[in-house]
Amino acid sequence: MRKLFALLLVVFLFGGSAMAFAFWDQLETTSEEVEIGIGEGVVISVSLDDYAEGNLIPEDAVLKDGDVKEVELEFTVTLSSIDLDEILDLEVSVINLAINGDTNLAHVVDVPVPTGLTIENDPVEVKLTVKLNMPADEAEYDLVKNQNITFDVEFNATRQ
Repeated sequence: MRKLFALLLVVFLFGGSAMAFAFWDQLETTSEEVEIGIGEGVVISVSLDDYAEGNLIPEDAVLKDGDVKEVELEFTVTLSSIDLDEILDLEVSVINLAINGDTNLAHVVDVPVPTGLTIENDPVEVKLTVKLNMPADEAEYDLVKNQNITFDVEFNATRQ
């Protein structure tokens, strides 16, 4: 009886670890370093095909092999000038959002940007999470499914 219990415990622990790995494997994370100057913005072009190793699907869709429900992008932003005596506002914006080059489909993509960020002498981590909203109908879904999502991320540091 003890051997059976021990065997079941090992199977449970192994199975739980495999399930946890499978869950976390559905989240794609990529990081990139960005250096900006005061009053000199930097624009990073993002093609989600370069970052995601799966098909981005809406949150409410059924997850299959090769699908992900979100792609997380991490940017480490540093100033080119070091040893500042002031805190600067760090503005982040997402512009030129398109699906397969079509900006009319941009409403299906959700990329919230953080606000109220500041930067001084230390690097700042900026995280963007890309998700798909549910398309309005089957015709819109056919235009969106498995298509490349592109956008630009603009970083600016300005005096307060």
